[in-house]
Amino acid sequence: MDGVLPFLKPPGITSHDAVGICRRILKEKRIGHSGTLDPMAYGVLPIFLGKATRLIEYTDGFDKTYVAECKFGIFTDTEDSTGQPVLPDDEMKLAEGITLLDDFTVVNDLLIPPTWDELSSVLSSFVGTQEQRPSKYSAIKINGIRAYEYARKGISVELPMRTIMVSNIELIAYGFPYFTIRVTCSGGTYIRSLLRDICVQLGIPGTMTSLARTAVGPFMIQSAYMAEELIEQGENLILPTDIAVSHLSKVDVDSVQLKMMVQGKELPIVESFSHTVPSEKYRAYGPNGFVGILKRTKHSLKVDKNIFIEG
Repeated sequence: MDGVLPFLKPPGITSHDAVGICRRILKEKRIGHSGTLDPMAYGVLPIFLGKATRLIEYTDGFDKTYVAECKFGIFTDTEDSTGQPVLPDDEMKLAEGITLLDDFTVVNDLLIPPTWDELSSVLSSFVGTQEQRPSKYSAIKINGIRAYEYARKGISVELPMRTIMVSNIELIAYGFPYFTIRVTCSGGTYIRSLLRDICVQLGIPGTMTSLARTAVGPFMIQSAYMAEELIEQGENLILPTDIAVSHLSKVDVDSVQLKMMVQGKELPIVESFSHTVPSEKYRAYGPNGFVGILKRTKHSLKVDKNIFIEG
């Protein structure tokens, strides 16, 4: 069983749990996922089966689209509604006149809500390349241990900043104290941390209350399947393996070139490969379909990953 399943992960389970569900239904041992999705979140989670698991590494660069809701007036230790209310840290500068109750929620009567235009203006300032400090409850590994494991034990660790790219962000709903955004961003972006930084810029406490991932590269939520559908239709829902690398340009190889690939030989740059560019990767198709990934060197194409050929 080889291919990719766009799975609709429900809220309340981990991405690892989702893989387990698909493994049990499809009875496939070789299975994995790309793009971890928070337990509280729901949305599309690409599940890779059989030989398709070898392509997961080529999906790291996929952009992702999310719809997220945030509530003004409260900070939590996890930066989302699953956490405990906490006082803002020194980075959070409260707007003048805002006070906090004993449970650390803002006295809303004293808070002047931003207008739609003011909120939209702040959102637009987050478009582009930037440095982000992930949540201390993220799954990032520090010395081989997940950050959230340190946080749960009360151990303070320094989380490295990471470079992210937000290509689009828009305000799609707003009724104080809640607002909802749609954001398309690079892999590795933490949406709850993005919302944290937006609230910091506004000078108003806020925390993420819901999160949906609507797209991962070519995989859309409209075409994702629930476990119940998978039980009913099984492997009929599995997409072809090469959809995972549809973002790579295509090259065709003949039977002689395919035999060279099997033998681990590099392919000379002939006329049919003239469009290839050094250091770029390409999805390769033989006489019977998709066979693997080739990488262009200065003077040849060499096998980067065999999928449906031996060698």
